[in-house]
Amino acid sequence: MKREAEALKPEELQRLVLAAVAPYIDNVDRRVLAEQIVREEEWCRVLVGFFDG
Repeated sequence: MKREAEALKPEELQRLVLAAVAPYIDNVDRRVLAEQIVREEEWCRVLVGFFDG
C-alpha cells in the first residue's frame, strides 16, 4: 500500500482519502478538516518557495 500511495499525485491521494472518510464525518468535522487542508496547502506553498527560491 505504501508504494501505491507514494506513486499517486498528492491531490489524487487527498481526494481518495477524503472520499473514504466522508461517510464518517459530520459537518463540524468537515469544516475543521477543510481549514486544516487550507493550512497544509499554504505550508506546502511556503516550503516550495523556500526550496525553489
